[in-house]
Amino acid sequence: MEKKKLNKKQRNAIIISVIAVAVVAVICYVAFKPEPKLSVDTVNISKQTISETLDTTGKVASAGQDVFMIPSGVKLISLNVKEGDIVEEGDVIATFDTSSLNSALAEKRSAYEKSQAAYENSVQLAKDSKDKVSVVKKQISDLEKEIAALKNKVDSDKNTATKNPVTSEEKVKVSDSLVNRFVSVAKLFGVEYDKDTAKNVLTSLLSAGSNINDISSMMDNLSSLSGASGSFDISALASMTGSSELMNAEMSLIQLKAQLATLELQSDSTYLSAFKTVAEKSKESYVAAQSQVESMKNGWIAKDRGIVSEVNISTDSEAKNNNAVAADFDVSSIISALTSGAEVTDIVSSLMGSSTAAVKILYYPLVADISLSKYDVLDVELNQDVIIESASGKEFSGKVSYVSAVANSAGGLNLNSLMGSGASATSVIPAQITIDGADKSVMIGVDVQVSIITDTIEDALVVPVEAICIDGEDVFVYVLEDGTAKKTNVELGISSDTHYQILSGLDLDDILIKNTLGLEDGVAVQTK
Repeated sequence: MEKKKLNKKQRNAIIISVIAVAVVAVICYVAFKPEPKLSVDTVNISKQTISETLDTTGKVASAGQDVFMIPSGVKLISLNVKEGDIVEEGDVIATFDTSSLNSALAEKRSAYEKSQAAYENSVQLAKDSKDKVSVVKKQISDLEKEIAALKNKVDSDKNTATKNPVTSEEKVKVSDSLVNRFVSVAKLFGVEYDKDTAKNVLTSLLSAGSNINDISSMMDNLSSLSGASGSFDISALASMTGSSELMNAEMSLIQLKAQLATLELQSDSTYLSAFKTVAEKSKESYVAAQSQVESMKNGWIAKDRGIVSEVNISTDSEAKNNNAVAADFDVSSIISALTSGAEVTDIVSSLMGSSTAAVKILYYPLVADISLSKYDVLDVELNQDVIIESASGKEFSGKVSYVSAVANSAGGLNLNSLMGSGASATSVIPAQITIDGADKSVMIGVDVQVSIITDTIEDALVVPVEAICIDGEDVFVYVLEDGTAKKTNVELGISSDTHYQILSGLDLDDILIKNTLGLEDGVAVQTK
């Protein structure tokens, strides 16, 4: 059968219909096409042991130490260590010439006996001095009255004198050159005068009626006679200048006042305290030397494993006298120090000398000293497990070995004081961590990272921290369920650096969405 051909109008109608259907199809697709799914990562819930930690830093120190002291005069034979060496228990640090030990100990004993005898003598001297004080005070009072009468007599005689009268200005003004001549002339005869004393003597002579020309002439004569004469007598000088009686009284008064000062010093409790303290310290030094000498007979021995931190001796020289009472100890040295105004502690220090460590060993185990806040300390107790990380990143285990019962004031700037609030300074509680098996990567004096394990839960339901969302008090996760993100509230327990414990809200077979940015409840998702 012959097909009927479409005319032009029919063909155009068909084309238009096809185009119309296509347009409608495109519009429907655009209007009703599905939203693209958000691509996400997922994580699984697991059961494992989780530990919560308190993280801080601590400075490394040694748990114990030995400071070996060498008495004065002991000869060192061998020194077997140098600074930085590691020693083991029983190692011989140094050996000594035992023949020098007894003489060193005898020197210590002699110093102790001298200081003890000086103290006992000072006790009796203090009693005697106290009894004499009132007598000397009475003598001073009587002599001052006598001097006043003599001065009146001199003044009366002076009014009638015609030979070279001195003016008031001449009597009170003593030149430095005259004082220096007086000191020099006295020294020619073996007599030592300080300038103040010399000036007082010259002033007294002038006040008694002598004049400067006469005194100067007398000193010239004494200078020329110094080679033949063997003495320099102030009384004679006073006699030559016509003021012997008053001068003798003035000099006697000076001597009595000096005597009173000495008596009052000797009867004072500070005086006795100085002698007692020196005697006690010298005894301590002697007893310590006895112990040192006994331990040195077999050499110095390391008590445990440790590191040599100081070496201050060598086999080239004997120990210096730096930790004993001075061998030339005497009473006058203490009296001189007291009269110069020195403190008792300074006197003891100067007589006893300063102690220097010959060899110092810091023993293992090493420890880390830390500071806890008043809140942190509530979570810390003795024997808690600790993880210590050295500067090199190596980890060591440890234990809490000490927690102070008393807080200390924290150093550094205080924000409260800067703001002027008047609040009290921040306080911290010292604590110590014992480090197990520390090696050279843990260095004394260097900081380490300290993580104190405050709580541990075994077989806990845990999720990675990146799956947890916290919005104020709202804590939740997104669970992958039938291709959508389901917002689910959860209750958290303890946490570590990487995981949270889940107390409620999830099951072990739940799958969680890790990258939660842009998620909302019910959003369609697809895993990467």
